Amino acid sequence: MKNNNKKKSLNPADWELATLDVIAHQGVSAVAVENIAKALGVTKGSFYWHFTNRKDLIVAALKRWQKDDRAVIKEKIWSLPDAHERLKAWFLLSAEPLQSHLIYATLLADRQHDFVAKVLKEVTLERLAYLQKSYQGIGYDEATSKQQALLSYSVYVGYLHMAKTLHGKFKDTENIENYAKYVASQLIHEPEQ
Repeated sequence: MKNNNKKKSLNPADWELATLDVIAHQGVSAVAVENIAKALGVTKGSFYWHFTNRKDLIVAALKRWQKDDRAVIKEKIWSLPDAHERLKAWFLLSAEPLQSHLIYATLLADRQHDFVAKVLKEVTLERLAYLQKSYQGIGYDEATSKQQALLSYSVYVGYLHMAKTLHGKFKDTENIENYAKYVASQLIHEPEQ
């Protein structure tokens, strides 16, 4: 006979991932240790084995998000040797329904928290650097590639804002992918000589 009263053993990653899910859908202000513990099927007391307080949990979750986001970009974009293909992959990736996009869009609204603003700035600067390097890879000079990266990233942020504002009404995957391809065709071209 199995003992169904066996306590669940969680690690920090379990708490961080559950926290990121709350942030993605409800924002930083909705992160409550008691609610996350309930969702994980544990007591609130088990939280203190891994974290000092709520802010400690949120900071750890955001660091995990940043690390995981960096890994996705490295795998899906930087693994491509051709700069044109990297830029196309960026726009297609931005149209995928990834939790990372939801988190980013939500954090834009929660940037009044210093720890949120710090991570958000780091992620944004990293992504802009990726884009700028890719534009330089197709032949843009440094100044123009920086402007092109800013334009491309502004389109991405605008898309996230629109998708979040429409609360799931922007679901037609084929149209979203076609939109991403269209944006790519408008923003990826050889520099004028």
